[in-house]
Amino acid sequence: MSENLPSWDPRWKRRYNSPPDNLINGFYIPAFGRSCTYDRAVGFFSANLLAQIAPSIDRFILNGGAMRLITSPSNLNDEELMALGKGEELKSRIKKDLEKAITQSIPDLILKDRLQLLTWMVANSRLDVRIALRVHAQHYALFHEKIGIFADHDGNWMTFTGSPNETLGGATLNSESFPLHRSWANEEQRAYAEEERDRFEQVWNEQVDGIALWRVNEWIEEPMRATFGIRNPSPARAHTDEVDELSLLGIRSPDDIAFVPSLPEHLVLHDYQKKAVNDWLRASGRGTFAMATGTGKTITALAAATQASIHIAENDAPLLVLVIVPLIDLVEQWRRDAERFGFRPAICHGKLNKGQQEHLKSVFSAARSRYGRRTEMVITTADSLTPGVASEAVQADHFLQRQLSRHTGHLLVIGDEMHSLGTTSRLAALPNNATLTLGLSATPKRHGDEEGTEALLEYFGNPVISINIKEAIYKYKALVPYDYLPSQIELTAEEVVRYKQISQKIATAYANGDDQAADAHIRARTRLTQHASNKQQRLRQLMAQGLKDQTHQIIYVAEGRDPETDFPQLAETERMLRQDFGMKVERYYGETDPAAREALQVRLARGEIQALLAMKCLDEGVDIPSVRIGVITASTQNPRQFVQRRGRLLRRDPDNPKSHAIIHDFIVMPPLPSGVPSDSEKRLLGAELARAAELADAARNREMLFSIISWALEYGLSPTDYPWMNLAEGDSMEEWSQ
Repeated sequence: MSENLPSWDPRWKRRYNSPPDNLINGFYIPAFGRSCTYDRAVGFFSANLLAQIAPSIDRFILNGGAMRLITSPSNLNDEELMALGKGEELKSRIKKDLEKAITQSIPDLILKDRLQLLTWMVANSRLDVRIALRVHAQHYALFHEKIGIFADHDGNWMTFTGSPNETLGGATLNSESFPLHRSWANEEQRAYAEEERDRFEQVWNEQVDGIALWRVNEWIEEPMRATFGIRNPSPARAHTDEVDELSLLGIRSPDDIAFVPSLPEHLVLHDYQKKAVNDWLRASGRGTFAMATGTGKTITALAAATQASIHIAENDAPLLVLVIVPLIDLVEQWRRDAERFGFRPAICHGKLNKGQQEHLKSVFSAARSRYGRRTEMVITTADSLTPGVASEAVQADHFLQRQLSRHTGHLLVIGDEMHSLGTTSRLAALPNNATLTLGLSATPKRHGDEEGTEALLEYFGNPVISINIKEAIYKYKALVPYDYLPSQIELTAEEVVRYKQISQKIATAYANGDDQAADAHIRARTRLTQHASNKQQRLRQLMAQGLKDQTHQIIYVAEGRDPETDFPQLAETERMLRQDFGMKVERYYGETDPAAREALQVRLARGEIQALLAMKCLDEGVDIPSVRIGVITASTQNPRQFVQRRGRLLRRDPDNPKSHAIIHDFIVMPPLPSGVPSDSEKRLLGAELARAAELADAARNREMLFSIISWALEYGLSPTDYPWMNLAEGDSMEEWSQ
């Protein structure tokens, strides 16, 4: 018979504080070695902790040991749970996340051997895992209770509550503290221990209103068998009482390679991606990847971050990677991709609850260690990084800024869609203590903002690689080719009158030197053209000609309300497609929450809906490779917008390959002037046709370019003023060339 729990007295402590206490050697290993049951209710759990104390787990199992574990889903926060509601979608998401966490690559044979033991425990009903959630009327929330109970064969037990979470970081790397209550110590201690044990039993047996439990062993057993294999507990491995201190504090053991990312086993990088990574490293970890949308900027950036992580780890130093994205949609996309490389991303956006802040603090704390072969990653949005008011007081009170300002070690800042970071407030929010920087964008130049562009390149570095859209399609085959089908949209008689009236106001304002009034009138004229009523008629024609029977479409509509009817074009377009053509369409816009957006993308890919109606939120970075048809009924004059929109459509779809994409583009043609067109009129049409010319230039039906040039000549635009009117075969309109 093994030793029982009281046999460790007087070495059990009433409270454990780490540091200075070593929780693994001083608590977990002796507790497992003297117990036959272990019950744990905890916010987050990691198999890495049990893998570290595996010798005592062998002894625990051979002693007849069994574990019951209650935990929260580790990849969901309260906001995501609220969005997922109570349906099957939530259960499916949790199951998928568990399987994904299990099937990620195992970094070394030692850790794999120890995880095989956990697989044996699950397969032999010696480890029972259940997911707990707080129950609300319409949704669930995270379960945060923390109770641990060790019990031996002689009826002794001890309990601990509160911190730490059941993770290796909670046991070794973070500052943790918890009280220990022993049933054999005295009446007061026993009373505490009984109360805590009873609470666990009530939760486990689902006797607590407001807490729901899901059994997950049947979800995880087969993925664990397939990924880890299985082994029986070994008497030969049950004798070790301590783990080498260096393996925990110095992060030097083979197990801890899990803290440094690596290239995924089946990842095949293109030669241009390898060259981009090598050139960035040769530039001392500074530079921009100016790569056409769809050429793999994210994967290339993660490969670069991985190589930097490995290099820094060789010098026994940690690295913090900060990824800044423009949209919430991209946070989850980056997280999924980063996890493939072995990064363990912490998410920081929006209003953070206490639990999220504590988790992020532990991540930043680990990255601030003086030594250690580890990489931490934080993914945030540009808005979350930027204080609401540009003042030192707010900066000092801003959670993320406060954590970044304390960092003194290696820091890699990755700016995804870096052009979105060029405003004054966002530039000021970029960490000034970055040791490595990497900017990503298909269009690094900011439209009409040379100063912002220069500041971005000063921060991130000049392009180390440039790939334009033609190279991406025809040289590297990274994108599918496309047909470009522009449609001329004429203004109605009433709109022509309104157009001429506004144009006269613009001319008068300029004549009076009132630039502010002129700008206001120009915006009014732009709204008029964006909401031109014949756009709806042309969309009707396309649908009647067969588009109503097609799937995998994105239809971009004008923002805001029609200046004449005061009716939102999004709502009008949705009504027309649903009622007049019987189409299955859904809105995809700013008010759509992240979980619903992801669900819409999946439904579109499956063909369950035919089209998504969008205004701006599908402009940047979001991957929907299933899309084959794009209809651009309205567009701004910012070239970045149409470059990003085109990129959405040209991505290759590995699940359902497409040969090409189709882009329909609505171009409003103002009324021909009776004399020479005004400068403002030429600028309006010139910007529209310049956009059309660039889209036509890279299309496989490039002959459309000459139709667009003829439209420009008909309107009186001069090739001297608009160089794209002189384009010849082989010329490029790309913003960046190396």
